[in-house]
Amino acid sequence: MNEDVFDAFLAGYDLLKIPVIENGKSVWPEKFPLEKIERLKKSVGMKKFSSQMMLCPVDIREGRFDVSKLLFYNSELKREERNGLLSFSINDKKIISVSCWWDPSYGSKDGDGSVISVVFIDEDGRYYLHDVEYLYFKDCEDVQSARDQCERVVSFLKRNFVPSVNVESNGIGKFLPEFLKTELLKNGMNVSVVAKNSKVSKELRILDAFDAVISAGYLLVNESVKDTPFIGEFTDWNVDSKVHDDGLDSVAGAILAQPVKMPVIVGGRIGILRKLPNAPFRIRTDFKI
Repeated sequence: MNEDVFDAFLAGYDLLKIPVIENGKSVWPEKFPLEKIERLKKSVGMKKFSSQMMLCPVDIREGRFDVSKLLFYNSELKREERNGLLSFSINDKKIISVSCWWDPSYGSKDGDGSVISVVFIDEDGRYYLHDVEYLYFKDCEDVQSARDQCERVVSFLKRNFVPSVNVESNGIGKFLPEFLKTELLKNGMNVSVVAKNSKVSKELRILDAFDAVISAGYLLVNESVKDTPFIGEFTDWNVDSKVHDDGLDSVAGAILAQPVKMPVIVGGRIGILRKLPNAPFRIRTDFKI
């Protein structure tokens, strides 16, 4: 709706705008004390907080990420067994849950990339983007290519001890979950494969995922990710850009997906445990820009 039509539609009405903070104070301290507002700001990111809580217009086309705000680490995922129980850690921080997302395509270097990524979450709610793999193939449109991608995905899941993977089921992803399940069974891996059909536009999904965790300083990235196209995508991306964003989309899916608990019982196979009700640091996606 353009501004003239908007003004005509509201002609004769009074406009009431009450942002949640005025003059540095909460306008509704019983419901929204300043401490809760600060937590909310970190949880949803500045763009959604400004539009929904401060009633300031936000243009999503201004969305652009600052690579200098990414925090990097150079530690491996550490796996320990004690008294028949497993524990995982990164940077001496206990890892309690994981989220993995595969955004498949035919894997052509000239087309959309097929990318899988894994994000671990520690006991303080920090997100660790630990591994990203771009699955490129020469012969990109036959059944064998799909099977080859599934083999690569199985290796990815195995090395990262991933108990569950989300597969975006749009397009080629409609039949890949069944291929992947077969490949996992061949390798004796009891990994849950969850088909996901994304209904939110890719641009909004990327903004939702990264704005909140970056604003909060809760996204850490493994140094190995620098060897992939992800950092270039992160640097060059904005809503109107035409650059490749397949890695960004995969990682956004992992950040926004429901995490699952890491395996805790020593056994011969990777297995999925119960789903967590929420990540410790919850990404809010129920506000609209």
